[in-house]
Amino acid sequence: MRSKFAAAPVSLFGYGAREDLPELLQREKVRKALVITDKSLRNLGISGKVESVLEEAGFQTVVFDEVQPNPTLENVKEGVRLLKEEDCDFIVAVGGGSANDCAKAVRLLEAGGGCLEDYQGGNKSPERGKMLVAVNTTAGTGSEVSRAYLISDTEAKRKLIFKDDYAMPSIAVNDTELMEQLPANITAQTGMDALTHAVESFSSTGHSLLTELLAKDAMALIYKNLPEAVENPGSKRAREAMACGQYLAGLSFGNAGLGLVHAMAHQLGGTYNLPHGLCNAILLPWVMEFNLEAAEKPYAEIAWLWDEAGCRGMTSREKALYAVELVRSLSRRVKTEIPLSDLGVQSDDFSQLAEKALEDGCILSSPIQPGKEEIIELYRKAM
Repeated sequence: MRSKFAAAPVSLFGYGAREDLPELLQREKVRKALVITDKSLRNLGISGKVESVLEEAGFQTVVFDEVQPNPTLENVKEGVRLLKEEDCDFIVAVGGGSANDCAKAVRLLEAGGGCLEDYQGGNKSPERGKMLVAVNTTAGTGSEVSRAYLISDTEAKRKLIFKDDYAMPSIAVNDTELMEQLPANITAQTGMDALTHAVESFSSTGHSLLTELLAKDAMALIYKNLPEAVENPGSKRAREAMACGQYLAGLSFGNAGLGLVHAMAHQLGGTYNLPHGLCNAILLPWVMEFNLEAAEKPYAEIAWLWDEAGCRGMTSREKALYAVELVRSLSRRVKTEIPLSDLGVQSDDFSQLAEKALEDGCILSSPIQPGKEEIIELYRKAM
């Protein structure tokens, strides 16, 4: 079977990996960076560590730190304005999916012009735009090695979904030193996001042998190391394992696609401005149960991967159900098992949420194509 595989051309990995960035940039003959980040990373001094490396090597920096947790069209427009006004010739995203997604949109909109909404779908941007470096600070969204990006339309209360070869960063940086200061709740939520990427891509209709192998290694690393990263944030071993796991998951889902969990989670984020990783964590076991008839084999493999001894003597279906329980147990341990009702989700919105989920591109690679009422029932179960 033929397939297409996309990844960042160059990836830097490991503790202090940002220190290797100037050497690569000097070959590109760039001089002035627009650093796209958020205020929390700025206040923690995390983005400053990247800025310092650039400035000490002779690069100028201009900082845009207004990115929201769910980046908005307004964030993108302001980023484009600053990129042009300051005459920057490359972009450096410092953060997780929020900063990376905003930076991808800024890159393509500045180059192609028009309205970002017109770029929705696949490969709609006319130009690649300026060089983009994605410095990842979470483990994580996998956005630093993905062509996809999401931007919130706050007026319509929806997330716009884009997938474009030109959105792929030129350089991806996973510096685990930058991840040590992450709060436990963000570590947990982004870790469960990465796990969802791996589980959904492993069972998606767009999977290939290559994406399966990537997803398996990702799931093994994340399941084993996420609790330690949450409970012992200074563990270099756990942080590196999580960075590697989320990176592999990003490569997998970026090429295999995702599924119903993300289609539903996007609507929660767009409507209520909720953390994306937390929404995924809450929905994942419920959607796995729903997909069981079509995804029994991959789910059984997941259970065997995580607990071979516990699976002995089980039927394939029993192993698949066990995988769901293992996800629930992990989510409970890292404190992401929260009822949607506790987050302000209203049952009156279920119909509209379900309609939007059915229009979400992620649903296309789901092992089962649900109807509106089935999605409503899944939201109800997660309450």
